[in-house]
Amino acid sequence: MSLTHGLHRALQQQPNAIATVFGSRRRTYIELADRVARLAAALRTLGVRTEDRVGMLSLNSDRYLEYFLGVYWGGGVVNPINIRWSAVEIAYSLQDCGTTVLIVDDAFNNVVADLRQRAPGLRIVIYAGDGTTPEGMVSFEDLIAHHAPIADVRRSGSDLAGVFYTGGTTGFPKGVMLSHGGMFSNALAGLAEGMVTEDCVMLHIAPMFHLADIFLINMGLVRGARHVILPTFEPLLALQTIQAETISELGLVPLMLQLVVDHPRASEYDLSSVRQVLYSVRLRCRLSQRFCRHIFTPNKAGSAERFARAGARPSASKCVSSMSET
Repeated sequence: MSLTHGLHRALQQQPNAIATVFGSRRRTYIELADRVARLAAALRTLGVRTEDRVGMLSLNSDRYLEYFLGVYWGGGVVNPINIRWSAVEIAYSLQDCGTTVLIVDDAFNNVVADLRQRAPGLRIVIYAGDGTTPEGMVSFEDLIAHHAPIADVRRSGSDLAGVFYTGGTTGFPKGVMLSHGGMFSNALAGLAEGMVTEDCVMLHIAPMFHLADIFLINMGLVRGARHVILPTFEPLLALQTIQAETISELGLVPLMLQLVVDHPRASEYDLSSVRQVLYSVRLRCRLSQRFCRHIFTPNKAGSAERFARAGARPSASKCVSSMSET
């Protein structure tokens, strides 16, 4: 079981389906696979070998998804970095797991100089923003443009996929080492529970460095979902995107859900495309019921069908599912 399996499956079944949406950029699965294979080749050229760690410090974007798949494709190990950390904590994680290549976007390229001093093992920084590549960095887009695609090395099973840092309760962050098989099995368990439906249009609005959203990514790839990605969480933008892109699944923590439900313009937007909201901590029943009332209103056509799809009744609020139950 490999974390690139979903991409291979999508290439076989729906190569021309939209895979990623980020702002004005829309890419099909065949385009995504080409970019992933080229990124893997570029990382190899930069000296990344099997189980070498590649970090990413960035807001959400389509390039974040390409980072995960490109590193897996080339045989490396991901180290997605918590964007809320200080430079000291980031540097510690880079040194602790031996990360030698780091990808940054426009929001974080100003901390690179500090990180280079604090993490001497860092050899290469790749700029994945939309501006001019800063001095001393390598352009993400140039790497993809100037390298031919390579074959997937197809690491799987107990092979290491990523090092994911958790703050814990004491001391510095602690790296958790997860395998391809473990993470892929987790995704299959979620799919078996019906957490991602057919023809899924998935909204990534929680931080993509977090395992909760990575869980959604892995499930969505196996399903061949359309991944709609927002850089950060903004309640109004979330409402607008759900309506504009007809989002069917999304992951939110309860506070985010509360902010969406309480937004003064929430009633202006059609959220009827939503089938499931996935969350990772305990959610108050009243809050889930309030959100479901935004989706399932008696005067909307097709309401009964949507209840059937979600496995919910108007009073049950089962459209909201816990990721902690898998």
